[in-house]
Amino acid sequence: MIAVIGEMSLSFIPEGDKWIKKFSGTGYEWALKLKALDSVVLLTVLPMGECGKEMAECLIDNGIVFDPDMHSPLNPAIKVGNEYFLRGSAPLTLSAEKLSDALTYFSDIRKVVVSSALLSYNPSASAVLDALSFASPQPKVAVDNSSPLCPGSNESLLEKTLSSLNSAMGECLVSDSESEILGFLR
Repeated sequence: MIAVIGEMSLSFIPEGDKWIKKFSGTGYEWALKLKALDSVVLLTVLPMGECGKEMAECLIDNGIVFDPDMHSPLNPAIKVGNEYFLRGSAPLTLSAEKLSDALTYFSDIRKVVVSSALLSYNPSASAVLDALSFASPQPKVAVDNSSPLCPGSNESLLEKTLSSLNSAMGECLVSDSESEILGFLR
């Protein structure tokens, strides 16, 4: 099993007199790519309510497992260009306890892909580092370093977390190349 630790969002784009629903996010996109290789669990914070239900149904329809205990209240929509994004109040805030519990529950996880956006944001950086450091057996870890930094993120924290992750994990790859990450996970 492959775990993906990353973000997922739901957005709506106006098209004529209709609104088109779109799911996105580094975590969601990796989960879709990796499900052809193995079973996938997406460890992400889903918003509560109807929006979270839509996202959960999308994951189920795509055969992607998720942890229903990782959720947060829904924030108001954010407009970017002509697209309206709906996310939980803490899409980049993972709990170390819930992440560790998920890695323990899904005991057959052997490979992990992590979005660098989470590693540049506190407290998610330490939660991911702690959970992966104590995972048994130690999984192979690939960090997708192509994720853009978002407001509130910290580039020096990202560098420090990547350094700690490299020394704590047996096998760790940090790359912004999709093909390199896929090759590492095969």
